[in-house]
Amino acid sequence: MSTSKKEAFAEIIRPLENYNGEGVHGCTTCKKAITVQLRIVDEVVVEAGGIAEGCYYSRQCLAALLTMIKGKSIYDLYPLTNEDLRPNLQTVKDDYDCDVFTIGALKIALKDWEKRMAA
Repeated sequence: MSTSKKEAFAEIIRPLENYNGEGVHGCTTCKKAITVQLRIVDEVVVEAGGIAEGCYYSRQCLAALLTMIKGKSIYDLYPLTNEDLRPNLQTVKDDYDCDVFTIGALKIALKDWEKRMAA
């Protein structure tokens, strides 16, 4: 049974319903948004999800990120860069910036969580 590229990460990339941090970043490569949603409890990511509307590479980047961050402390996530993400990718495309924008969406989600906790 073959899996299409569109469905390749369907088991990993899913929107969350009860998230308490969300970040959306537009990707200049495919002109579509990458959304990261986090459910953080006691400063630990207990669930991560999101939406990658664009190309296969953006979905690959988001799937790798979601897998990487579950169970991690928010303090471990703040310093993450796209260079930390790249070893977890099946294919790295140097001429695409999806990995950078995926990390950007994560940082926006962390800031969103901070704002919600301060309110």
